[in-house]
Amino acid sequence: MKKLVSLLAALIVCLGLATTGFAEVTHVASEQLDAMEKVLYGTQQDSSMLARIQSLEDDLYGHEENGRNILDRIQTSYDYVCGSNGGNGSFLQQLNAVDSRFNDRLTAGPAKTRIEELENTIYGTMKAGSLESRLTSLVETAYADGQVPVEETVLPKDSLVKIRFMAPLSSKTAQAGDPVSFVVADNVYVNDVLVLAKGATGLAKVKEVKQPRSFGRDAKITVEFSYVYGVDGSTVPVYIGKLAKQQAKTAAGAAGATIGGMVVLGPIGAIGGAFVTGQSIVIPEGSTTYVQVTQDQTVNGIIYTTTESSGSASGDAGTEAAA
Repeated sequence: MKKLVSLLAALIVCLGLATTGFAEVTHVASEQLDAMEKVLYGTQQDSSMLARIQSLEDDLYGHEENGRNILDRIQTSYDYVCGSNGGNGSFLQQLNAVDSRFNDRLTAGPAKTRIEELENTIYGTMKAGSLESRLTSLVETAYADGQVPVEETVLPKDSLVKIRFMAPLSSKTAQAGDPVSFVVADNVYVNDVLVLAKGATGLAKVKEVKQPRSFGRDAKITVEFSYVYGVDGSTVPVYIGKLAKQQAKTAAGAAGATIGGMVVLGPIGAIGGAFVTGQSIVIPEGSTTYVQVTQDQTVNGIIYTTTESSGSASGDAGTEAAA
């Protein structure tokens, strides 16, 4: 009897572990689907996992990848859309490479929309076919050998990144936790490898807002930056550090404003003092500042020729990260 009880207990434990393991794998697959749909469509779809991967495969490849289990299908598509794609550049990276080459910046929006806009710009019309085949045509148009030249490189800790605010931020309306809209203002290279592209987005939020207080103390806005997206879709952690503050202060001179510990440069044409209205604080749309990379970060970058990269790394067109 004791042996039977022990066997039953062991079976229950094994079943529990198996269920837990399956749940974890399913959770990872669901997150991979979310990531792919956000890249392709800009939003996550609301249906079963099977229906979602079938729809995604049909858009991406022009047909469903039947004959394999659903988890393998999700993993394969994720590796192609968001991964390294065997060192040949993922779907997202190839799109970023073409976009950056023709527009000199990354355009906003989901991949389907970006492909359509590139086709209209280059060919004058949208092409038919799968997203994969349409992107392949764009790559062949942008690069003579039809291949995006990629190279894994390390973006060093403390590399400076200029960012631009894409929406005004006011102490009168902002609340802690609100998202902050911004983009990378200039290309960032490591030698001849593009790692951060102009127009790339990232994540930042309002950390703290203090309204005007007694004794003439003005309002205060503190912004917390988390990361920017590399050209391969990876997240590069950034923050407002001493080097970023010094670079912004140097660039701003007497025209900058210190807001929540960061020095902000007004947009072109802004009148000095536009940041303070009465006792309120406003960061106008188009204002810029600097952040710095938190730690060494590996990025699967895009190789540019010496002429292209050195030309883009001067002035306001680009930044050469310290190796």
